[in-house]
Amino acid sequence: MATEKMELVNINGKLDRLDEAIEALLKSGSFHMEEGFSHSSGSGYKPLNEKNPYALLLKKYLTLCTGLDCESEGGDKDKCKASTYEEFDELYQNIYSHYSELESKKASLDKDIALRNEASLQTAHLKGMNEDLTRLFNLEYISIRFGKLPSDNAKKLEYFDRNFFFFPFDEDMTYTYGMYVCPKGEKEEIDEIFKTLYFERTRIPDFVSGSASAAYSTLQSEIEQGKKDLKLTEEQISELSEKYKDELKNACEKLRYLKGAFTLRRKAGVLKDKFLIKGFIPSKDRAELESAFKGHDELELTFLPPDSDPGCKPPTILKNGILTRPFKMLVGMYGLPTYGGFDPTAFVALTYSLLFGIMFGDLGQGFLIALLSIPVARKLSRDMGGMMLRCGICSMIFGTLYGSVFGIEDLLDPVYENIGIDFLPLRAFESTNFILFTAVGIGIFLIVVSMLINIFTSFKRRDIESAVFGCNGICGLVFYGSIVFAVVATMMLDMKVMSAPFVIFLIVIPALCIFCRVPFAILVKYKKWKFSDTDEKMTLGGFIVENFFEMFEFVLSYISNTMSFLRVGGFVMSHAGMMLVVMTLMEGMSKVGQPIVFVIGNLFVMAMEGMIVAIQIIRLEFYEIFSRFYLSGGKEYVPVTAELAKEEN
Repeated sequence: MATEKMELVNINGKLDRLDEAIEALLKSGSFHMEEGFSHSSGSGYKPLNEKNPYALLLKKYLTLCTGLDCESEGGDKDKCKASTYEEFDELYQNIYSHYSELESKKASLDKDIALRNEASLQTAHLKGMNEDLTRLFNLEYISIRFGKLPSDNAKKLEYFDRNFFFFPFDEDMTYTYGMYVCPKGEKEEIDEIFKTLYFERTRIPDFVSGSASAAYSTLQSEIEQGKKDLKLTEEQISELSEKYKDELKNACEKLRYLKGAFTLRRKAGVLKDKFLIKGFIPSKDRAELESAFKGHDELELTFLPPDSDPGCKPPTILKNGILTRPFKMLVGMYGLPTYGGFDPTAFVALTYSLLFGIMFGDLGQGFLIALLSIPVARKLSRDMGGMMLRCGICSMIFGTLYGSVFGIEDLLDPVYENIGIDFLPLRAFESTNFILFTAVGIGIFLIVVSMLINIFTSFKRRDIESAVFGCNGICGLVFYGSIVFAVVATMMLDMKVMSAPFVIFLIVIPALCIFCRVPFAILVKYKKWKFSDTDEKMTLGGFIVENFFEMFEFVLSYISNTMSFLRVGGFVMSHAGMMLVVMTLMEGMSKVGQPIVFVIGNLFVMAMEGMIVAIQIIRLEFYEIFSRFYLSGGKEYVPVTAELAKEEN
C-alpha cells in the first residue's frame, strides 16, 4: 500500500550539449522533468528564453501537405533523413519550388477558365449579332451597352422618346437579351432610363473579338483546352504528392518530435555556458536511465534522495498489483496521495468490490456484468472494465448466498438442500433485521479500520495531533469504540457496562482529549501550553466556543457515518423488491410476453440499480472512509517521452 520509490536526478553539462541530454531523456522514457531553475533559491540558474525554430518550419510543412493533399500524421521519424534545421529547410524548398510552380499554373488556369466560362455565357445570348464586337466597342460617337432586362419592361421602351435604339438578340421566359445604342453625349441620361427598367448590363471582356457566334466558338475551344491543361497540371501535382508523400509524412513526424524536444529546453536552468536539468525517476529505472546516457561522457548525472531539494516535490506513482490496479481510478478521482504517503488502492479495491456484491447480489446479473467488462475494457476503459469484472464476481458470490439468479430466488434451493446447508439462501425479506444490523456492523468495522489506518499514517508523518488526540486518532477510536460497545452490550446483549470507571476513562477522558487536541499536541511537541498554533490571540472563551461546536460536529459525524451504512442493507432489499416487481409483472403476462418482460426487467434493474449502487459506494468510500485518514495533494508522475514531447506547446 505504499507508493513507488523515487530518486531525484540532476543532469549537468555544457550548454551546447543540452540537446544531447534531452535526447537521452526522451530515449529513457522514465524521467519526470522539473524546472532546473528556481526564482527563490538564489542558485543563479535562469530559464532559457529562445524561439523554437521548428515551430514555423513544421507549420510550413503542414501547409505543404495540405496543398499536396497528403497525410501529415502517422509517419516514422526514424526514417527521416533530415536532422538539422538547414536540412529540413532544404528539403522543403526543393519540394515547394516544384509545387509552387504547378500550383501557380493551376490557379492561373482556373482563373482563365472561369473568365471564359463567364464570357461564354454572356456571348451565348448575342449570337444573333454578326458585327465585329471589337469594332462596335471602338465607335467614336456612339455608346453601346449589352445586357438583359425583364421581358415585360422591354415592351415599355417604345414609350420613351429619346435618342436610343434597343436591338433584341435572344429571349427566354424571364429576360430579353440585347443591346442599346445611343449618342455618347447622352449616354448618362439613357443609362438612367434603362436602370429604371432594371436593365442588367453585361460587360464583354477585352479578349472577346469578332462576331458573337465566332467569339462563342473561340471561347468554347479555349475552355476545352484550358480544362485539358488543368487536368494535366493536377496530374502533375498528384505525381509530386505520390513521390514525396512518405518523405513529407516522416518529416512532419520528426519535426513534431524536434519541436517538442526543443520546447523541453525551457525547463532547463542555464548559468553562463552550463545547464542544469532536474527531475525524478522511479528507483527501479535507474539502470535504464544510465544506459540512455551511456556514451555521453560530458554529461554528469547525480542521483539524490527525493526530498533533498525543497523546491522539487516528488511525483506519486501508485504501486498496485493486478487485482487492485483498476481501482486506482477511484483514488485518482479523490486526489493522489503525497509521495511516501498511504496508497489506499488495495483497501478501496477490497471494500468497493465487497460492498457492491452485498448491495447488488445476483448470480445471473453478476455474471452478465462480469461478461460485459470484456468489451468495456477493450473499447472504453481498461480500468473500468477491470472494476466491472471484480464487482461482477463479488455480485455472483453474494447472489449465490442470497439464492438469487436473475431475480429467481428459489432456483438454488435444491442445491443447498442436497449440500445440507439449512441457513442458506439468505432471503432479503425474511432476514430484514439481520441484513440491516449486519450493514451497520460492516460500517462500524470499516470506520474502525479507517481510524487505525489514520493512526498509523499520522504516526508515520509525525502528526501527534491527528494520531493521538484527533477525532480519528487513538482518543477518537477509544471514544467511538466505547460508545458502540456500550450501545450493543446494553441494547442487544442485555449487559450493564455503563459503570462510572467505564464512562470516565473510556468516554469522558477521550472526549476531553479530542476537545483539547490542539493545546495537548502543542504541549507534547513543544513542551508549552497554547490554545492554538496559528492564532496567538486565541482566548479561553474563544477556544471553548470553537471546540464545542467542532466536538458537536465530530459526535454528529460518528452517528451519521455509522447510520449511513444502513444504505448497504437498504439496497439489498431494494434489489430484491425491484426483482419481485419484475416477477409479478411477468406472471400477469401471456406465455409469449413473459420472456420479454423477464429480459427487459432484468436489463432495466441492472442498468438503473447497478449505476446507483456504484455511485452510492463511491459516496461511502469518499465521505465515510477516505475522509478519516486520506491526505491527497500528490503530484502525478508524467515521464517525458517522445510522444509527450510532440504534444508540448
